[in-house]
Amino acid sequence: MTTPPQTVLVLGDRGTLPFEALHGEPLYVHGLRALVEAFPVEATITVDEDHLTRVRSEVDDMGIGARVVTSSRWWDERALLATHDLLVHDALCPLTTAQFLRDVHERVAGRPGCSIMSFRPVTDTTKTVVAEQISGTFDRQRLAALMSPAVVPASLLAGAISANRMPPFSDFGELATWLRGMGDLELVPAPSSALRVDDSSAVNLLECLDDVGRRVRVGPGERGRVTRGQSSRPRGPSAPSPGAARPGTGPRET
Repeated sequence: MTTPPQTVLVLGDRGTLPFEALHGEPLYVHGLRALVEAFPVEATITVDEDHLTRVRSEVDDMGIGARVVTSSRWWDERALLATHDLLVHDALCPLTTAQFLRDVHERVAGRPGCSIMSFRPVTDTTKTVVAEQISGTFDRQRLAALMSPAVVPASLLAGAISANRMPPFSDFGELATWLRGMGDLELVPAPSSALRVDDSSAVNLLECLDDVGRRVRVGPGERGRVTRGQSSRPRGPSAPSPGAARPGTGPRET
């Protein structure tokens, strides 16, 4: 059996978006539950200073054993173990399942020393612009929208701790560049449920897609039954794709 990794849920440098309601609960709560379900270890949640009290209070109320610290203090406290892998989960990928988190981590055992990140294919047409003029089109086969999680293997983490080189955990695009500079990086296809949200309209869309998926999975004798609480958020008809890239997260050229 694979040794459970150290886990961190990243809320820092994401503004108030991790607190947007999804099925009546903050986004980050879904990601935290998935981490706790996937791995029997205490999760760490990194937050901005102005959100520290709120998150600690909400986590205590839920009765989930998680350590909440500011992003700036987390690395300085040297609480990480150099002998264990580190799995980084983005709070903006709230419906990533516990099973997928486990599956991604288990790939490390087959490729010792190799970092792992998940991605979704880019389906939108992406243009290049020079001097305010469209000059070409990117080959979508060479682009990837980075998702969650990312796994930093123990051997690489040990070197980073020894050299005091903190990986850029708050930005998955920069993290991918950092990991590639340190060694091999494997990209693993992510399911549609692992989509990243970039604004409140994308949260609305993700909730709609999840509701549709739940109705499709309901058996014939269960039609019409509500399986989860419904959000009262309005659903805009023109919400952008939740997989759309934000600066530093994708699309990335592979």
